[in-house]
Amino acid sequence: MYIVNTSKKVLVLFSGGRDSSSVVIEMIRAGYFIKLFTYQGGLPELVGPHGDSAPDIRQMELLKAFPESIDPERIITGNGYLLRKLAIEKTNSMHVVYPIAIAFGIYAGAILYCLENDIHDIACGYSGYQGKQDRYIEQRNDFFELMKNFLKEYGIKLHAPIIEKSKQEVIDILEQCGISSNSLENKAIWGGIPLEVDKALEYWEKSLPICREYIAHMRTLSHA
Repeated sequence: MYIVNTSKKVLVLFSGGRDSSSVVIEMIRAGYFIKLFTYQGGLPELVGPHGDSAPDIRQMELLKAFPESIDPERIITGNGYLLRKLAIEKTNSMHVVYPIAIAFGIYAGAILYCLENDIHDIACGYSGYQGKQDRYIEQRNDFFELMKNFLKEYGIKLHAPIIEKSKQEVIDILEQCGISSNSLENKAIWGGIPLEVDKALEYWEKSLPICREYIAHMRTLSHA
């Protein structure tokens, strides 16, 4: 039994996969009330809400296990504009690191939601067992620290409760609560590819001003 404090909210970046689902449980255990946030970077049927997508399936399991700790209204959003600016338009002028471009798209959307809804915490499913592999470069500890610093600019704390955990530990978190431990999430076409850290860092530094400008612009529009 967990104490529910609806004033202590966290936005969980929720793909419906094993890692983000275990993060929901860990943040509930830490006393947070959960708001699920799914970024739509592709076709709508991949993220719901039709009842049979990975996020839909896991959301139903989690709501059954923790009905008082999770907002049943999941946020589903997406904007291809920023991804075009970060990736597609840059392919002929710089070395584009697509997993980082996708991460920036997700976090920019999450930051905007938090700023509009007075939420000061975001939790992600960055996992230790994937972060140790170069092809998941956005989940490395050093890039996680860069993202933490980026969110601090907006008064938001970034949590990664499973970043030091093994795959088996993540599976155990789910199974202890009766949640499926299968990996259900859809894979991004540009995810999971080998990358060079130096080039990824250079791309990060060049992309950050674009993200800041996008967030500022969207904030201006929302208050116009």
